Amino acid sequence: MICLCNILVYQVALPQKKKITQGISGTVLWRSGNLMPSPDVKVTNPKGSPIAREILIYELTSSNQTEPADDAGFYRKINSKFIQKITTNKAGRFKVTLPAGYYSLFTKEDKGLYANLFDDAMNINPVQVRKGKWEKIEIIIDYAAVY
Repeated sequence: MICLCNILVYQVALPQKKKITQGISGTVLWRSGNLMPSPDVKVTNPKGSPIAREILIYELTSSNQTEPADDAGFYRKINSKFIQKITTNKAGRFKVTLPAGYYSLFTKEDKGLYANLFDDAMNINPVQVRKGKWEKIEIIIDYAAVY
């Protein structure tokens, strides 16, 4: 006796977990020259120009966790945990996925690592990444500018 049985196969679509990502996205801008407002001088590009740069991301870093270079805003060495290095595109844009947390961002320049913003606790160029959120920022490189 031969049994010919129909076998039905059902595919069950299981709900997939949404991959929630978070991180930092933004633009690096270069400012140089005389940006001091005055009636005699017209500032042609006060916002700055997009520029390609390497960005080094460290865990949140306070000023006492660094070895400053000779010029203000520059650092020879960062003594906090290195997280990641990224490179912007030619338009200065970048996007990097990071775990939720607090970070400090530096750009790589000929004179060293550069960052010129501090919070009230003297943390250097701090950025907070929240779970499931993208933090949009502008990094301003302005050591060649006069205000």
